[in-house]
Amino acid sequence: MKLTRAQSSIMTIAMAVCSGHVYAQSNVTMYGRINVGMVNYSGYGAGQGSITRQNNLSSRLGFKGTEDLGGGLNALFMIESGFNPDTGAGGLGNRETTIGLQGPFGRVKIGFMLTALDDLHSIAGPGYLTNVTNDNINGFWANGFSNMFTDNAGIDSPTDNCASTIPGNLNASNRFSFDNRYGNSIRYDTPSMGGFSFATHAGLTELTGCNSYAWSNALKYKTEDVQVALAYNLHHNLRGRGLNDHIVMLAGGYKIGTQGYIGAYYQTLLYSNPGKRNLKQDGFGIVGRRYIGPHTIELGWYHAGQGKGDQTPVYSGISTGDGSQSNLFILGYRYALSKRTELWSQLAQLRNGRNAQYDLGGAHYTSGDALQGRNLRALALGIKHDF
Repeated sequence: MKLTRAQSSIMTIAMAVCSGHVYAQSNVTMYGRINVGMVNYSGYGAGQGSITRQNNLSSRLGFKGTEDLGGGLNALFMIESGFNPDTGAGGLGNRETTIGLQGPFGRVKIGFMLTALDDLHSIAGPGYLTNVTNDNINGFWANGFSNMFTDNAGIDSPTDNCASTIPGNLNASNRFSFDNRYGNSIRYDTPSMGGFSFATHAGLTELTGCNSYAWSNALKYKTEDVQVALAYNLHHNLRGRGLNDHIVMLAGGYKIGTQGYIGAYYQTLLYSNPGKRNLKQDGFGIVGRRYIGPHTIELGWYHAGQGKGDQTPVYSGISTGDGSQSNLFILGYRYALSKRTELWSQLAQLRNGRNAQYDLGGAHYTSGDALQGRNLRALALGIKHDF
């Protein structure tokens, strides 16, 4: 971003003024990740063939800091931006961007940040996040799949789009995903007490008359070897007035010494559908990792269950009826060249039921009937550096 001469002058003056009124020492850290891979997609049927793409995989640049205010109280801030090293695209502050306070009472933050439910991702989500098996894209985790929906205006209920200013990067499509970033939000985390902690997080739409909000909560227990967490998210009026959607998720993980790890989760979702049967779906996942020196091997199985109830018109990524279930299998390998740099590979197999319409992230193939019953595959190879 290029600054004009006037903007540069203002920034210089502001920095000079601030430097003259320092009451406590601030600690600011710059950090980031560059992660790029080549991905080959196949299994999409006649006339589609296979395709190889170069994908950005959650690259980011951030600044975070603390200031000791005395008496055990600290000021906190974070500005994190995602960017695409494969294309040069990106945006300032489009990831975690918050300011807050931390003390003996716990931590309070306001701004744009991941939900409390996302804390469960480290327990049982895919251990090496790529946009091929990104659970927030393909829908196996918290129904992140949202590229099927048409418009909530077709639902037989009052259809105010009360979600126009609530959470995140995908705007309206986030009405269906429960694990996301909330904008216009405030989050509180308690301190750990005997291994237990609690987080609650609300995102507001700020629209007069809608009374819309998103609310995420997580109760967690953690020791050196064991993690267990229970989360509940509510979306109130996000898809329209009188529509309340929710998810309940339970996750657990166990560290097997220095040799391995196993984690699992179970989730149940409900979407309101006034005048019809509510749309429901259950799902689960299990992941295991084996550590051998600089080598890490990961196996994962993620299941999106059969949709139950009415999905008329289509308003989320969940199909209903027989054959609407899907399974995702992952085999991953990582080799650490250093503490900060590693080579990685991942093989993913997505098996759709005859009526399921899930897709692999980053494929950009036509959604809809073309995906029903397909066995889709992706082979990804890449390199990651943290700094």
